[in-house]
Amino acid sequence: MATSPSSRELIEGIMGTSPAGSPGLLDRIFERKRAALVDLNGSAEAPPRHRLRMGDPEERPEEKVSVQRFTLVSRGAPPAKRAPAQHEVLIAPPRVAAQLGAQVAVCRCSDCDRAGVRRRMSGRRLCRRDTESHPEYALLLNMSDRFEADCADRVSEGAGALVSDACCREKTAYFIIGPGSTTIGYVAAEVAANRRVQAQKSSMLSDAGSVLGSEDTADNTPTVLQVYVEPEFRGRGYAREALSLLLRDHNSVKFDEPTPEVLRVLQRLGFSKACSKEGIDGRQMVTLVKPPPSLDAIC
Repeated sequence: MATSPSSRELIEGIMGTSPAGSPGLLDRIFERKRAALVDLNGSAEAPPRHRLRMGDPEERPEEKVSVQRFTLVSRGAPPAKRAPAQHEVLIAPPRVAAQLGAQVAVCRCSDCDRAGVRRRMSGRRLCRRDTESHPEYALLLNMSDRFEADCADRVSEGAGALVSDACCREKTAYFIIGPGSTTIGYVAAEVAANRRVQAQKSSMLSDAGSVLGSEDTADNTPTVLQVYVEPEFRGRGYAREALSLLLRDHNSVKFDEPTPEVLRVLQRLGFSKACSKEGIDGRQMVTLVKPPPSLDAIC
Protein backbone atom coordinates (compact mmCIF):
# COMPACT_ATOMS: atom_id res chain seq x y z
CA MET A 1 0.00 0.00 0.00
CA ALA A 2 1.42 3.44 -0.95
CA THR A 3 2.23 5.84 1.87
CA SER A 4 2.70 9.62 1.77
CA PRO A 5 6.27 10.92 2.19
CA SER A 6 7.30 12.08 5.63
CA SER A 7 8.28 15.71 6.39
CA ARG A 8 11.90 14.65 6.72
CA GLU A 9 11.86 13.03 3.27
CA LEU A 10 10.33 16.16 1.73
CA ILE A 11 12.99 18.41 3.30
CA GLU A 12 15.79 16.10 2.15
CA GLY A 13 14.35 16.08 -1.37
CA ILE A 14 14.38 19.88 -1.49
CA MET A 15 17.60 20.75 0.36
CA GLY A 16 19.90 17.92 -0.54
CA THR A 17 19.30 14.47 -1.90
CA SER A 18 16.22 12.35 -1.95
CA PRO A 19 16.14 9.05 -0.03
CA ALA A 20 17.00 7.31 -3.31
CA GLY A 21 20.16 9.40 -3.61
CA SER A 22 19.04 11.57 -6.53
CA PRO A 23 19.87 15.34 -6.52
CA GLY A 24 17.51 17.56 -4.56
CA LEU A 25 15.46 20.41 -5.99
CA LEU A 26 17.84 23.17 -4.87
CA ASP A 27 20.85 21.26 -6.20
CA ARG A 28 19.19 21.04 -9.59
CA ILE A 29 18.32 24.74 -9.53
CA PHE A 30 21.89 25.77 -8.58
CA GLU A 31 23.26 23.51 -11.33
CA ARG A 32 21.21 25.40 -13.91
CA LYS A 33 22.35 28.80 -12.60
CA ARG A 34 26.11 28.29 -12.97
CA ALA A 35 27.71 31.19 -14.82
CA ALA A 36 29.02 30.89 -18.37
CA LEU A 37 30.58 33.82 -20.24
CA VAL A 38 30.04 36.16 -17.27
CA ASP A 39 33.78 35.99 -16.62
CA LEU A 40 35.73 33.34 -18.47
CA ASN A 41 38.86 34.23 -16.49
CA GLY A 42 37.19 33.99 -13.11
CA SER A 43 36.64 31.05 -10.80
CA ALA A 44 33.32 29.93 -12.26
CA GLU A 45 33.23 26.30 -13.31
CA ALA A 46 32.88 25.30 -16.93
CA PRO A 47 29.30 24.95 -18.18
CA PRO A 48 27.89 21.42 -18.02
CA ARG A 49 27.43 19.22 -21.03
CA HIS A 50 24.36 19.58 -23.22
CA ARG A 51 22.57 16.73 -24.89
CA LEU A 52 21.74 17.66 -28.47
CA ARG A 53 18.08 18.32 -29.23
CA MET A 54 15.91 15.53 -30.55
CA GLY A 55 14.11 15.88 -33.85
CA ASP A 56 16.86 17.57 -35.87
CA PRO A 57 18.09 15.30 -38.69
CA GLU A 58 21.53 16.95 -38.55
CA GLU A 59 22.00 16.11 -34.88
CA ARG A 60 22.73 12.87 -33.09
CA PRO A 61 21.00 12.72 -29.72
CA GLU A 62 23.45 10.17 -28.33
CA GLU A 63 26.33 12.66 -28.63
CA LYS A 64 26.99 15.41 -26.11
CA VAL A 65 28.75 18.75 -26.25
CA SER A 66 30.71 20.58 -23.57
CA VAL A 67 33.22 23.40 -23.47
CA GLN A 68 36.51 23.71 -21.59
CA ARG A 69 38.53 26.86 -21.18
CA PHE A 70 42.02 27.08 -22.63
CA THR A 71 43.95 27.03 -19.36
CA LEU A 72 47.50 28.04 -20.23
CA VAL A 73 48.59 31.43 -18.83
CA SER A 74 51.88 33.19 -19.49
CA ARG A 75 54.18 33.91 -16.54
CA GLY A 76 53.85 37.63 -17.18
CA ALA A 77 50.04 37.72 -17.22
CA PRO A 78 48.10 38.90 -14.14
CA PRO A 79 47.09 35.94 -11.93
CA ALA A 80 43.44 34.91 -11.67
CA LYS A 81 41.71 32.30 -9.54
CA ARG A 82 40.52 29.44 -11.71
CA ALA A 83 38.77 26.15 -11.17
CA PRO A 84 40.70 23.02 -12.27
CA ALA A 85 40.14 21.86 -15.83
CA GLN A 86 37.37 19.29 -16.22
CA HIS A 87 39.43 17.24 -18.69
CA GLU A 88 43.09 16.73 -17.84
CA VAL A 89 43.60 15.08 -21.25
CA LEU A 90 42.06 16.39 -24.46
CA ILE A 91 41.43 14.01 -27.35
CA ALA A 92 42.73 15.61 -30.53
CA PRO A 93 40.66 15.43 -33.73
CA PRO A 94 42.07 13.16 -36.46
CA ARG A 95 43.63 15.96 -38.50
CA VAL A 96 45.46 17.40 -35.50
CA ALA A 97 46.30 14.00 -33.99
CA ALA A 98 48.48 13.27 -37.00
CA GLN A 99 50.75 16.11 -35.87
CA LEU A 100 50.35 16.32 -32.09
CA GLY A 101 49.34 12.79 -31.15
CA ALA A 102 45.96 11.45 -30.12
CA GLN A 103 46.05 12.85 -26.57
CA VAL A 104 46.89 16.40 -25.48
CA ALA A 105 47.75 16.75 -21.81
CA VAL A 106 46.47 19.85 -19.99
CA CYS A 107 49.33 21.04 -17.78
CA ARG A 108 48.45 22.31 -14.30
CA CYS A 109 51.30 24.80 -14.26
CA SER A 110 48.88 27.72 -14.68
CA ASP A 111 46.67 26.75 -11.72
CA CYS A 112 45.94 29.74 -9.52
CA ASP A 113 44.78 28.54 -6.14
CA ARG A 114 46.26 30.36 -3.15
CA ALA A 115 49.63 28.67 -3.60
CA GLY A 116 49.39 29.07 -7.37
CA VAL A 117 48.99 32.85 -7.11
CA ARG A 118 52.21 33.04 -5.08
CA ARG A 119 54.00 30.90 -7.65
CA ARG A 120 52.74 33.05 -10.51
CA MET A 121 53.72 36.32 -8.80
CA SER A 122 57.21 34.98 -8.20
CA GLY A 123 57.50 33.97 -11.86
CA ARG A 124 57.81 30.26 -11.07
CA ARG A 125 55.80 27.39 -12.49
CA LEU A 126 55.11 23.77 -11.66
CA CYS A 127 56.94 22.86 -14.86
CA ARG A 128 59.92 24.37 -16.64
CA ARG A 129 58.51 24.39 -20.16
CA ASP A 130 58.01 27.66 -22.00
CA THR A 131 54.41 28.65 -22.69
CA GLU A 132 54.80 27.87 -26.40
CA SER A 133 56.15 24.38 -25.64
CA HIS A 134 52.91 23.09 -24.09
CA PRO A 135 50.74 20.68 -26.14
CA GLU A 136 47.62 22.68 -25.27
CA TYR A 137 49.23 25.75 -26.87
CA ALA A 138 49.98 23.75 -30.01
CA LEU A 139 46.39 22.42 -30.16
CA LEU A 140 44.79 25.87 -30.09
CA LEU A 141 47.42 27.26 -32.47
CA ASN A 142 46.78 24.46 -34.96
CA MET A 143 43.02 25.03 -34.95
CA SER A 144 43.38 28.80 -35.05
CA ASP A 145 45.70 28.50 -38.04
CA ARG A 146 43.04 26.42 -39.82
CA PHE A 147 40.43 29.07 -39.00
CA GLU A 148 42.63 31.72 -40.59
CA ALA A 149 43.06 29.51 -43.67
CA ASP A 150 39.28 29.07 -43.97
CA CYS A 151 38.82 32.86 -43.71
CA ALA A 152 41.66 33.89 -46.00
CA ASP A 153 39.88 37.07 -47.15
CA ARG A 154 39.50 38.30 -43.58
CA VAL A 155 42.03 40.85 -42.28
CA SER A 156 43.57 39.56 -39.04
CA GLU A 157 46.70 39.49 -36.96
CA GLY A 158 47.21 35.78 -37.57
CA ALA A 159 46.65 32.60 -35.58
CA GLY A 160 49.59 33.21 -33.26
CA ALA A 161 48.09 36.51 -32.09
CA LEU A 162 44.94 34.84 -30.72
CA VAL A 163 46.86 32.18 -28.81
CA SER A 164 49.33 34.71 -27.45
CA ASP A 165 46.49 37.01 -26.31
CA ALA A 166 44.73 34.05 -24.66
CA CYS A 167 47.90 33.20 -22.74
CA CYS A 168 48.20 36.83 -21.63
CA ARG A 169 44.50 36.90 -20.57
CA GLU A 170 43.70 39.60 -23.12
CA LYS A 171 41.35 37.18 -24.87
CA THR A 172 39.74 33.90 -23.85
CA ALA A 173 39.37 30.64 -25.75
CA TYR A 174 37.13 27.66 -25.02
CA PHE A 175 37.64 24.25 -26.60
CA ILE A 176 34.49 22.55 -27.91
CA ILE A 177 34.38 18.95 -26.66
CA GLY A 178 32.29 16.68 -28.88
CA PRO A 179 31.63 12.95 -29.33
CA GLY A 180 33.99 10.61 -27.55
CA SER A 181 35.37 13.62 -25.61
CA THR A 182 37.13 14.70 -28.82
CA THR A 183 38.20 18.33 -29.12
CA ILE A 184 36.42 19.38 -32.30
CA GLY A 185 36.87 23.16 -32.31
CA TYR A 186 36.98 26.30 -30.21
CA VAL A 187 35.24 29.58 -29.43
CA ALA A 188 37.35 32.73 -28.91
CA ALA A 189 35.88 35.68 -27.05
CA GLU A 190 36.65 38.91 -25.25
CA VAL A 191 34.95 39.50 -21.91
CA ALA A 192 35.10 42.08 -19.14
CA ALA A 193 38.05 40.37 -17.45
CA ASN A 194 40.02 40.53 -20.70
CA ARG A 195 39.22 44.24 -21.05
CA ARG A 196 40.49 44.91 -17.53
CA VAL A 197 43.79 43.25 -18.39
CA GLN A 198 43.99 45.27 -21.60
CA ALA A 199 43.31 48.47 -19.64
CA GLN A 200 46.07 47.66 -17.16
CA LYS A 201 48.48 47.09 -20.02
CA SER A 202 47.44 50.34 -21.70
CA SER A 203 47.79 52.33 -18.49
CA MET A 204 51.37 51.16 -18.14
CA LEU A 205 52.15 52.28 -21.69
CA SER A 206 50.51 55.70 -21.59
CA ASP A 207 48.43 57.95 -19.36
CA ALA A 208 45.72 58.15 -22.03
CA GLY A 209 45.38 54.40 -22.12
CA SER A 210 44.15 54.40 -18.54
CA VAL A 211 41.16 56.59 -19.44
CA LEU A 212 40.29 54.58 -22.54
CA GLY A 213 40.59 51.33 -20.65
CA SER A 214 38.15 52.42 -17.94
CA GLU A 215 35.50 53.11 -20.60
CA ASP A 216 36.03 49.76 -22.29
CA THR A 217 35.78 47.76 -19.06
CA ALA A 218 32.38 49.30 -18.25
CA ASP A 219 30.84 47.15 -21.01
CA ASN A 220 30.10 43.65 -19.74
CA THR A 221 28.69 42.40 -23.03
CA PRO A 222 30.88 39.54 -24.31
CA THR A 223 32.35 39.80 -27.78
CA VAL A 224 32.64 36.53 -29.70
CA LEU A 225 35.64 36.75 -32.01
CA GLN A 226 35.91 33.34 -33.64
CA VAL A 227 33.95 30.09 -33.83
CA TYR A 228 35.70 27.13 -35.42
CA VAL A 229 34.68 23.48 -35.87
CA GLU A 230 36.81 20.86 -37.60
CA PRO A 231 35.45 20.11 -41.13
CA GLU A 232 34.44 16.51 -40.45
CA PHE A 233 32.29 17.61 -37.48
CA ARG A 234 30.44 20.46 -39.16
CA GLY A 235 26.71 20.43 -39.88
CA ARG A 236 25.82 18.50 -36.70
CA GLY A 237 24.82 21.40 -34.42
CA TYR A 238 27.98 21.36 -32.28
CA ALA A 239 28.73 25.08 -32.72
CA ARG A 240 25.16 25.95 -31.78
CA GLU A 241 25.30 23.86 -28.63
CA ALA A 242 28.65 25.37 -27.62
CA LEU A 243 27.32 28.91 -28.08
CA SER A 244 24.17 27.96 -26.22
CA LEU A 245 26.28 26.90 -23.24
CA LEU A 246 28.48 29.98 -23.28
CA LEU A 247 25.72 32.54 -23.88
CA ARG A 248 22.95 31.04 -21.80
CA ASP A 249 23.22 33.77 -19.10
CA HIS A 250 23.40 36.67 -21.57
CA ASN A 251 20.71 38.71 -23.27
CA SER A 252 23.15 40.50 -25.57
CA VAL A 253 26.35 39.61 -27.40
CA LYS A 254 28.67 41.29 -29.87
CA PHE A 255 30.02 39.28 -32.77
CA ASP A 256 33.05 40.09 -34.88
CA GLU A 257 31.97 39.87 -38.54
CA PRO A 258 29.59 36.90 -38.20
CA THR A 259 28.94 34.78 -41.26
CA PRO A 260 25.35 34.15 -42.43
CA GLU A 261 25.62 30.63 -40.94
CA VAL A 262 26.59 32.01 -37.54
CA LEU A 263 23.76 34.55 -37.64
CA ARG A 264 21.29 31.74 -38.31
CA VAL A 265 22.70 29.82 -35.34
CA LEU A 266 22.28 32.85 -33.06
CA GLN A 267 18.74 33.39 -34.31
CA ARG A 268 17.91 29.81 -33.36
CA LEU A 269 19.24 30.64 -29.87
CA GLY A 270 16.78 33.55 -29.62
CA PHE A 271 19.08 36.43 -30.61
CA SER A 272 18.20 39.03 -33.23
CA LYS A 273 20.40 41.64 -34.88
CA ALA A 274 20.16 45.02 -33.14
CA CYS A 275 22.86 47.09 -34.84
CA SER A 276 26.27 46.92 -36.47
CA LYS A 277 29.25 49.24 -36.80
CA GLU A 278 32.71 49.15 -38.24
CA GLY A 279 35.16 47.52 -35.87
CA ILE A 280 38.83 46.63 -35.90
CA ASP A 281 40.44 46.40 -39.35
CA GLY A 282 37.20 47.52 -40.98
CA ARG A 283 35.27 44.37 -40.05
CA GLN A 284 31.63 44.69 -39.02
CA MET A 285 30.93 44.35 -35.29
CA VAL A 286 27.34 43.13 -34.94
CA THR A 287 25.33 43.44 -31.72
CA LEU A 288 22.60 40.86 -31.13
CA VAL A 289 20.02 40.86 -28.36
CA LYS A 290 17.32 38.63 -26.97
CA PRO A 291 13.93 40.33 -26.85
CA PRO A 292 12.42 40.68 -23.36
CA PRO A 293 9.67 38.14 -22.56
CA SER A 294 6.17 39.32 -23.34
CA LEU A 295 3.51 39.62 -20.67
CA ASP A 296 1.60 36.79 -22.34
CA ALA A 297 4.59 34.50 -21.87
CA ILE A 298 4.88 35.44 -18.19
CA CYS A 299 1.19 35.23 -17.30
